[in-house]
Amino acid sequence: MKTSTRKVLDKSFTLTSYASLALMCLVIVLFLAPIIVNGIGAVVFRATVEHDKFLYETLGRESSGYREELEKSNAARKPLYEMMAHFEKSDNYGHLVEKINAARAQCLSKLESEADIIFAALDIEDSRERLEKVRAIADAAWSPYINEISALADDSLHNGGTLSAAEILKKQSNSLPGAAKLALNSLYEKKKLSFQQKSMLRRNFTSFPMSALAQNLEKLEQANAAYNSFKKGVAELLGPSTAAEKEKLNLLRQKYGQPRENLARDVFEQSVLHISVAEKDAEGRDVVRKVESAEYFKGTPVEEMISYMQKNMPQMMQYHWTVYLGFFFDNPYDSNIFGGIWPMILGTFYLTVGAMLIAAPLGVIAAIYFSEYAKPGRLVSLLRMCVGTLAGVPSIVFGLFGLSFLINTLRVSESKSVLAGAITLALLILPTIIKASEEALKSVPNSFREAALGLGAGKWKSIYSVILPSALPGMLTGIIISMGRAAGETAPIIFTAATSTGAALAVWEVFTQATPALPWNIYNMCSEHEMADKVQHVQYGMVLTLIAIVLTLNMVAILIRAKIQKKLKN
Repeated sequence: MKTSTRKVLDKSFTLTSYASLALMCLVIVLFLAPIIVNGIGAVVFRATVEHDKFLYETLGRESSGYREELEKSNAARKPLYEMMAHFEKSDNYGHLVEKINAARAQCLSKLESEADIIFAALDIEDSRERLEKVRAIADAAWSPYINEISALADDSLHNGGTLSAAEILKKQSNSLPGAAKLALNSLYEKKKLSFQQKSMLRRNFTSFPMSALAQNLEKLEQANAAYNSFKKGVAELLGPSTAAEKEKLNLLRQKYGQPRENLARDVFEQSVLHISVAEKDAEGRDVVRKVESAEYFKGTPVEEMISYMQKNMPQMMQYHWTVYLGFFFDNPYDSNIFGGIWPMILGTFYLTVGAMLIAAPLGVIAAIYFSEYAKPGRLVSLLRMCVGTLAGVPSIVFGLFGLSFLINTLRVSESKSVLAGAITLALLILPTIIKASEEALKSVPNSFREAALGLGAGKWKSIYSVILPSALPGMLTGIIISMGRAAGETAPIIFTAATSTGAALAVWEVFTQATPALPWNIYNMCSEHEMADKVQHVQYGMVLTLIAIVLTLNMVAILIRAKIQKKLKN
């Protein structure tokens, strides 16, 4: 090959190598950038006063400026709560009840005063004419009452008090049939009527006002359902309006509003500015659709509430930057919606360290046997094949093995435990450690062995004093790789060690108790959490923390390896 051609090929190979390295670095950056950015957002973010309320009331930590923020927030929320209270309950509730009852009593008394007209209508021979006459009398008799309840419904829809109006009409619906029956009985006493005549009176003089009540009540209930949807969005955003309401609630997500600005803005947009309303389609089926709140409540007091919230959201929520280091050291609350991830971090540490304490000695011993003691033969070949096969077994199989053999058969613990999980992970990473350690031992020059034996050292003496120290840097490489895999495995610990919730374990509890762990909780929160879209910051924070733990463990191991290599060179 010509020199010029060789130089071109060398330069091309070098350039390709650099390009591959640059591409790999770019891919790593593209992969890690969103994780890092969103993961940091779990600690550094724009918080609301609700976040500070949680820290103070639940964890007993008062942030700087909390009381001033709380005072400003309460002052900004007070007008909204007053508007809502006025809208829900009419100020003249008692007067409205009296007015409706008076209109009903007037209509019922009219039945008795017009008894002769009613009897005359019932005596009409033509059935069609008789029905029309009776209906006309019922219409005229109940007209003032129906006008009154229709006016009540329409006025409440435009000026507020729909809850009070609906309550009044419900009471009317329950009591009117009995009152109408009494009025009709008084007619029956004046003149003996046939069953057919009584049935006609009952149908027309009772069903007519009941139908009007049902129509107006349906309008009010539809409006109240829409308002309740709006009110639910406000409660999700701001939390309960009073301490008494908060005491009645069990879940923290109900006791507090949104703790982060991005979540608050999202809830405001999706659950306050837009609401879900139930309607009937062209075929009469019930359907639910999303509507714009301001348009739906146009011309009502609710529109004023929405406008007020749009103008005063920053004052009500008190947005501010915060650094929440408690994310790493606090326990989680209410399915990780509040609090931190300390139990998951500690559980991951327990499982990783436990697996390494079991797998590293066993792996090194097995590697020493294969490299230094084993003679070529069928048994050794079989053992090597078993190690290779073990390395290719899917991780989920290890999890099932740990459940069926370690827990159900050997009873290393009554149920899931850190010990069972650590043993399962140790079996998973054992082949990697054996292979890496064996290759490291084989890489030690035979001259080292010969020199040690020539100086009078025995077999074992030469192994632990000369060969092992020389092979240690290479063995640490396999251990580092295995440690990263043990920290990030999910499938094996699902069946043996992991739990979705739980407090941080003390060291002596690892033999009997299950633990939360980052890999399993990341999967669980991304796929099975009921509010996965609300805890994305926790998901990214967990992923970033897991990567940081693995990198930290690897860095420590690398530093130890470098120190050992330097010591060996010296």
